[in-house]
Amino acid sequence: MRVPYVRDVEYDIDTSTWLSAVIAVDRYPDKIWTLLNYTDARPLTVFPLVAGSWLGMPASYAGAEIIGLLLWLATVVLLYQFCRLFAGSAISLIIVWGLCIFLGTISPIFAAYNSEHVSIFMITAAISGLFLYVYRRWNSGLIASALGILLGSLVYAKFQNAPMGLLIGFFLLWAMAGRKDWKNIAFLIAGSLLPTALLNVYYASMGKLEVFWNNYFWNYFYYSFTTQFSPMPIAERFSIGRILRFLFYATSSGVYLLTLCSLAAALALANIRQWKRISPEKPPILFVFTFLLLILSVYAVLQAGNDFEHYKLFLFIPLLLFIGLTLSVSTPFVRKYAVAFLMTGCVLQTGINLKYLSKDLPYDKRTTLDHKIVNHIVQNTGTNDPVVVWGWRDGLLVNAGRAMGYRDVHAFHFSLKSPLVPFWTKDFLDDMEQNKPKLFIEAMIRDYSERGHLFLPHDQVPVIREYVRQHYRLVDQMDGVRIFRRIEGVE
Repeated sequence: MRVPYVRDVEYDIDTSTWLSAVIAVDRYPDKIWTLLNYTDARPLTVFPLVAGSWLGMPASYAGAEIIGLLLWLATVVLLYQFCRLFAGSAISLIIVWGLCIFLGTISPIFAAYNSEHVSIFMITAAISGLFLYVYRRWNSGLIASALGILLGSLVYAKFQNAPMGLLIGFFLLWAMAGRKDWKNIAFLIAGSLLPTALLNVYYASMGKLEVFWNNYFWNYFYYSFTTQFSPMPIAERFSIGRILRFLFYATSSGVYLLTLCSLAAALALANIRQWKRISPEKPPILFVFTFLLLILSVYAVLQAGNDFEHYKLFLFIPLLLFIGLTLSVSTPFVRKYAVAFLMTGCVLQTGINLKYLSKDLPYDKRTTLDHKIVNHIVQNTGTNDPVVVWGWRDGLLVNAGRAMGYRDVHAFHFSLKSPLVPFWTKDFLDDMEQNKPKLFIEAMIRDYSERGHLFLPHDQVPVIREYVRQHYRLVDQMDGVRIFRRIEGVE
């Protein structure tokens, strides 16, 4: 369903971030260091794209979207399989059918490859492990270790995965403790600690342990729990007004989300007298888990205070899982009308999606300038020459096919009031000296760079301004964008 609508264009700038990382991994000799440090602290988001490139998939927007669809396909298969454990094949098929037609006609802002695609697959796989354990489908130390590794790796796809991962891990431990399954508890805990332990050993062996904690933990801690990136006050992020506005006021998903949320609430109320039907075939632990998972997924969407549409992708699996569980204990009368309501909402959202998918892409006045800059990069650098773009315009490096010269493809972090700025400055200077990027492009200007009116150009950051002054000379200007070339022989 989706393939006719796949286009090789940037729908979301985050996709350019991940594709830029793929190019960097391909060009730099130390693949492990590059994967861990040139991926915005989300190496597992980039890894599927890197793996795709090994199999011949180009580092392109269309290729990334196809990989995202494959991850969604795997997620849908897992959802169907573990829903069958408690809801049967018919209900499970209806649940995934609605999700499939939504994904097949999904808005480009959702379809564009992002960290949620691999995160949701990993979370769904971990949920599968929990449900299969509760239903006594496995009792293996190897599987417990693998689940632990999976849970311990969630933060390396996206920091916002942490609450859901901790919840899944807690309920696995609870279920295991109830059976006095101490061996698998040990394997699960050991597996969950292994990814972070190995990364700490790796960074310590490089003398860069501080780099790991600053980039992988403190950076996202400040992003999520302060007003450093989003000026929205913490309390306002969870206000009813914002929840309603952000979740439902969008043509791309509003009808589908409203359908799922309304149905979940209605089924919970309709089944108040049906909870006595919960039996060993539908263990109570799963109802408690699913309700808390739904709460935490809403928390993950709202916490950072940014109204990014792709955050809402976190909601679909928990909502569908909750609906499946409640349908499984509903009376036939309730089930009949609930299914009809769900299918109606899915069809309406599909109609809206198709209406907008058939339209031409809106014109972006920045595209002409992009072409000029990309042409300059291609004409004045070799394939293996790194380039630094100072600004939030990641697609320039993707379209030029050049590796980023600094480990962060966008440089807006230097504008934040963060205690990490001195560390980022050191990383920047270290990378500039090691990689010696041939071009330095000042693109942090209003109406061109993302949020260009908020962030600082390089010459307002004294240390960076001085480094560029000493090592680069201005060679061209294009509509306010300045291009500097590295001075040969200057150390």
